[in-house]
Amino acid sequence: MKWMRFVVAGAVPIFFVCVFIFQLRVAAAQQVRGAQWVLQQMDDDNDGAISRSEAKARIQTNFDRIDQDSNDVLSEGELTQLFKRLRQAQERKPTGRQAVVPEGVELREDISYREGNKKWSLDLAIPRDAKKSLRPVLIFIHGGGWRNGDKGTGVFREYPLEYASRGYVCASLNYRLVDEGTILDCIADCKCAVRWLRAHADELSIDASRFGAYGNSAGAHLVAMLGLSSTEDDLEGDGPHRKYSSAVQAVCCSATPTNFRLWGEEVRNGGGRAAALFGTQDIEQTMELASPVTYVTSGSPPFLMVHGTADTTVPVQQSDDLNTLFQEHESSDVTYLRINDAGHGVFRQHASETVPAMQEFFDRVLRGDGE
Repeated sequence: MKWMRFVVAGAVPIFFVCVFIFQLRVAAAQQVRGAQWVLQQMDDDNDGAISRSEAKARIQTNFDRIDQDSNDVLSEGELTQLFKRLRQAQERKPTGRQAVVPEGVELREDISYREGNKKWSLDLAIPRDAKKSLRPVLIFIHGGGWRNGDKGTGVFREYPLEYASRGYVCASLNYRLVDEGTILDCIADCKCAVRWLRAHADELSIDASRFGAYGNSAGAHLVAMLGLSSTEDDLEGDGPHRKYSSAVQAVCCSATPTNFRLWGEEVRNGGGRAAALFGTQDIEQTMELASPVTYVTSGSPPFLMVHGTADTTVPVQQSDDLNTLFQEHESSDVTYLRINDAGHGVFRQHASETVPAMQEFFDRVLRGDGE
């Protein structure tokens, strides 16, 4: 049966506003890359350091504190240490209220899906009676502009627990952020986590043929890539369990970046934003490799897309274009909730509509409910 639902309203923005607004508070997540960015912005004489007269904003205000050797210039090493201290301070902040684990659900935290980096970890929410039958899997991937975020916060803790109470085996993932690599590493890590889950299918009593995924913003981009790009070997990375598939069979994505080739010339020409996300070599090729629109076919899995027409972070054109490609390729099961006047937080802003729609979608596609 062919599923295609599409709500049309509003005008498409004519330009894409880049997700990365590299202010100093954002650069705290970058460390070495953040230091390099500050040098690019402030080192007017290109001598590899920032003098007092070159310093701006908070760097100027805190110049003496950053200048640890008191030589009246800030070196790249001193800037790197600054951002390391800022990031450590951010990581010590409380993560907010803790979700209550429902009765009948087991929460397993900080499981490594690959050795060697603390970001290569996931949390599992598992029905305690999971061994009675094979269960479908739902994967949740946090957003945060590929530069911050955590698997254990907000809805990325709440939704897995809720769905586990309804019989799904759920995984919420962490992955390397762009302080440790590029967007291709983010994609590769998520694919590695999916392969890990399939490699442990017997132990977890999961059905390896029924995987779904949800994400918002940067997380939406990553789950879209799980759904669409499983045939692109260059995106699998160098992680283990390569004999297993990294594909998912159902995708719910909200406020999704789908086409990096729409980004402006200021990004394409390099600089801090582009270097952090796409690296410094072959930027155009990386943009194409990382864009979900590159991989749409008639065999694309079921998708539920949500986007607000007033989103100024990821304009609605990004989901419009993906939906157009689905229609052109006659993809068989696509639902597009295009919500008037909603912003980047569309999924939570319109939870009365989006949350039930996601539940119905996953239940129908992964459990066969309502068929």
